[in-house]
Amino acid sequence: MTTSEKFKVWLETIYVSKKTGKPLTTGTQYVTGLNALNKNLNLIGDGIYDINTDLGKIRELIDKPENWHKDYSSHFNAFTKFRDYNIERNDKSKRPLQRQVDVFKRQQVEISAVEKTIKHFEELDYIVISKEKDNVGWDLEASNDKETLLLEVKGLSGKIVSIELSPNEYQKSNEYKNKYKLCVVTNALSEPKLEIFSYHSESNYWTNIENEKLIIEERIGARMHKE
Repeated sequence: MTTSEKFKVWLETIYVSKKTGKPLTTGTQYVTGLNALNKNLNLIGDGIYDINTDLGKIRELIDKPENWHKDYSSHFNAFTKFRDYNIERNDKSKRPLQRQVDVFKRQQVEISAVEKTIKHFEELDYIVISKEKDNVGWDLEASNDKETLLLEVKGLSGKIVSIELSPNEYQKSNEYKNKYKLCVVTNALSEPKLEIFSYHSESNYWTNIENEKLIIEERIGARMHKE
């Protein structure tokens, strides 16, 4: 995705509007506003979207009476927050999804699994946010300009794929089958390997890219393992 496309997705998934307290329904107007600002300020190349552009100097230009426009200001303010968000995401010492590793192996496994999954989807140009503390039935949400995926992450210290879903997780996996992904990381503490299982309605199975199936044993939640 281009920076403008990532900005649009961010506006629609993460940005919080002062008016509604929620992300925007569509970020198109903001992107159009920044494109117009680039043109009116005669900025070369990618202009505001260029990572090397000094936004402080752009702010000085916007604040000049001959350039000032209320929409330019609000759109630019949102983009400044977007730039800060990306800088923070890329700084591992500040990453919001980076959790403190402690002495317990289980926590280390979970951390490794989440980080492996985040890295995978960010490399595919998704914006990833944590839902781990929200008890929604999945751990992460990965969004681009086409879709939002619900990612349930399971970390395993060994190589055998056998996981358990809580009642809430299992319910949500059935409710949102088309966009729910089971992200299983094996050998999480040595050589992490990510397998992503998706639901296929034609076969009524959860399978990975190699077409290996998850066999479901329904309990209160569910236990799953590869066939």
